[in-house]
Amino acid sequence: MGSPVEDIKARLDIVEFIQSYVRLDKAGTNYKAPCPFHSEKTPSFFVSPSRQIWHCFGGCGEGGDIFTFVMKIEGLDFPEALRLLAGRAGIELKREDPRIRSERNHLYDVAEAAAKLFERNLLMTDAAKEYVRSRGITEETARGFRIGWAPDQWDWLLRGLAAKGFGADAVEKVGLALRSSDGSGRLHDRFRSRVMFPIADANARVIGFGGRALPDADVARATPSKSLMGQGDSGTSAMPLNEAATSVAGRGSGTPKYINTPQTLIYDKSRALYGFDKAKQVIRAKNQVIVTEGYMDCVMSHQAGVTQTIAVSGTALTVPQLSILRRLCDTMICSFDADAAGDSATRRSLALAAQFDFSRRIAVIPSGKDPADAVAEDPALWRAAVEDARPVVAFYFDKVFRAENRDTAEGKKRISQALLPLVAELTDEIEKAHWIAQLSERLGVAEEATWKELRKQGAPAPPPAKPAEEKIAVPTRRDLVEERFLAVLALMPDEVRKRELAERQIEFSTALSGEIFRALMADGATAVAELAPHVESVRFRGEVLREIVPDMEKEFMVARRELELMCVRERLAVLGRKIAESGHDVGATLQQEYRATVECLRHLS
Repeated sequence: MGSPVEDIKARLDIVEFIQSYVRLDKAGTNYKAPCPFHSEKTPSFFVSPSRQIWHCFGGCGEGGDIFTFVMKIEGLDFPEALRLLAGRAGIELKREDPRIRSERNHLYDVAEAAAKLFERNLLMTDAAKEYVRSRGITEETARGFRIGWAPDQWDWLLRGLAAKGFGADAVEKVGLALRSSDGSGRLHDRFRSRVMFPIADANARVIGFGGRALPDADVARATPSKSLMGQGDSGTSAMPLNEAATSVAGRGSGTPKYINTPQTLIYDKSRALYGFDKAKQVIRAKNQVIVTEGYMDCVMSHQAGVTQTIAVSGTALTVPQLSILRRLCDTMICSFDADAAGDSATRRSLALAAQFDFSRRIAVIPSGKDPADAVAEDPALWRAAVEDARPVVAFYFDKVFRAENRDTAEGKKRISQALLPLVAELTDEIEKAHWIAQLSERLGVAEEATWKELRKQGAPAPPPAKPAEEKIAVPTRRDLVEERFLAVLALMPDEVRKRELAERQIEFSTALSGEIFRALMADGATAVAELAPHVESVRFRGEVLREIVPDMEKEFMVARRELELMCVRERLAVLGRKIAESGHDVGATLQQEYRATVECLRHLS
């Protein structure tokens, strides 16, 4: 039996794993995509199924195996990556192994244990089960999304997790407990008398929760469940007096329908997307994502078979979230209530999505219905709305022209004020010109006037700020030539290497390149363990080149000649400086070497 790292690599296919983060296209024997670690339009990120490695042949030059990929894209250290990948591979790691201990891993354990307690408690609470059923959610769907119930007790979860060995401080750090505002510092459960929706990361690890309050009619019947872990009889626990106003008994109209986990070490609300772990593969396969505004909308959409759906919990999409989605697809469909369109965070999400070059569409559902209600009434209603989703600008054109009178000067003004900002968001100039022509025609005004009004909108919004990236070292021309030469050399037959490189003095700018060259000349036999990944990366680069270069042997000859020319010119420059520094005391040996180098340059040129 090998080490956990070896076992994980044997069980997990790197192409399948990376596809859950990046939409890969077949490129010969390999796969390619725009690099997820730096901005680019031409794909330079390649994944090799045969070698089980990845490499960016563009600006950042990053590369490695499945471990280095997940560490970089998730921001994990090695113990966390080991634990994550072990779970994906179905490999059990020994808990006492110090390599897998970290605070974040401990918080993942707390969140997972809490999700299980909430799940089990739902099954023991009739009113909560009835509410879930009343919304049209089947038992199978509830189990799939791990929907649970938090009872109306102030320390039910704290006691339940304590029974499993988790301290109160850890429960607070994962966002499931908070301190009383009475100055006592006492901890109590954050979620009480709420239907619980666990939020998972891309790898299905629970990282946070959303809790929905029951309607008042259901609250009275939602008596707390009996203990799952010896927590005592039903009924509320003692509560801080100044907190009592927010209990179920004294809820009042100020209680928010939803509350969510705050920012924690494992939950980043700017990156988390509800349902993404279940939707990501379908998003990539269908090249589209459906964005809804609530947990229930997402759950019911999946139940209706529209499984490329995620939810943003009523807030606008963020730059990190859009970056994640853009790696997998280029079409975004948002849901709108036809009567409320434009009055929600969805409008802001669509505006920001334009900066990421998404093809943006709107799924219009019957008046007064959100996706969850539409699915509960008839799943076909929601499926049809998604199938018939309209381009954003076309949707708003129809909406605004229905609402305003185009025959009056004031109506024309209001129409242009509503629509021109939408046209200004477009990044494609031909599409922009199309809608300017449409608007001018429907308003009965000259296009020149419409263009003039568009220009008054000001300069288009700058591209959204992207997460800070490490500074990328710009490779020199010499670096690029050496990389290309080594890559082609890696694929040359042994006889070609020996014939073409015999008695040739090739110098490299770095010791590493020289070591790789010697290893390749020995067909890799001399590559020590530390050097082996670099040799593999060079061979991978050669495989990628072979897909685009028709004659590899000719390419080898060209690369060798260019590298030799660079070596000779650099040597000549060094000798020239030495002669200049020597003045009248130039030795015969130095002069002879200089003349020989000049002759070599003349021969190569």
